[in-house]
Amino acid sequence: MINCIGFIGAGFIIGILSGLFGVGGGFLLVPLLNVVFNVPYNIAIGSSLLQMVGTSTASTLKHRGYGHIDYKLAGFILMGSIIGVEFGARVLMWLKKIGTMVIHGTSINKMDLWINIIYIILLSLVGISMFLESKKAKKRPPRGGVVDTIFSRKIQNAKIPPLTSLPVSNIEYISIGYLIVLGFGIGICSGLLGIGGAFILNPALIYLIGVPTSIAIGTSLFQTIFVSGYGGLTHLLKGNVDFTLVACVLVGSLVGSQLGAKIHNRLRGAYIRYYFSLVIFVAVAIVLIKFLLRINYL
Repeated sequence: MINCIGFIGAGFIIGILSGLFGVGGGFLLVPLLNVVFNVPYNIAIGSSLLQMVGTSTASTLKHRGYGHIDYKLAGFILMGSIIGVEFGARVLMWLKKIGTMVIHGTSINKMDLWINIIYIILLSLVGISMFLESKKAKKRPPRGGVVDTIFSRKIQNAKIPPLTSLPVSNIEYISIGYLIVLGFGIGICSGLLGIGGAFILNPALIYLIGVPTSIAIGTSLFQTIFVSGYGGLTHLLKGNVDFTLVACVLVGSLVGSQLGAKIHNRLRGAYIRYYFSLVIFVAVAIVLIKFLLRINYL
């Protein structure tokens, strides 16, 4: 009963993050479940993906009312991400079987070690980049959430066929291949780490593709429904889902997602990116502290 109340509270926090930042929340929920509630990583990952379907759907419906979704963009990304999810899930099952190792006198599962390492590296890179950019952006006049970078200019100017236009995202032409490859990478992260991939997809759309912040967030949420749905299904078949955990987290997240979406609509894109980077740093700290405690370093 105590754990269920804790799961609901965790779900509420994740729901706010989902509506506010356009993420499924798995990048924070998975380490939170493992660190605070001692849920094994494989169960935390599978359960996180399954509950993410409900949370992302609720947040998407709210953002759709604000006109923040580019369905065409989401469709191309999904072409690659569904394949990537299965690949990532199979890598996780392989890691689960590779045994243990001793660090600082403590035996630790290699799956936990590698997932911790991947989390810390990915989250740190995304968080630092977004923090530095958004801190500068807060001081300049609003640009409608658009971040002009050398990467977005090169990708939009590289007219590699087949090409498509994305009028909702104010992009005249872009190569479909770039979008599919991006989706494949997001899918791998989802299947391997138990995330919808939006914590990477959001910055990628904003900084690499040149999508306005609000459109990137709404679009990320929409594609997260399908990516997390497929990821949850494949992990369910592999025995990595706890339905009681899923139900408790979902109760809290459905309420929190509505509040988060309302807050999002009141903030500038630069401030949204800035606050998102701070949340990422919290996730890095949770994972790192848990790991150091586990090997008796702290």
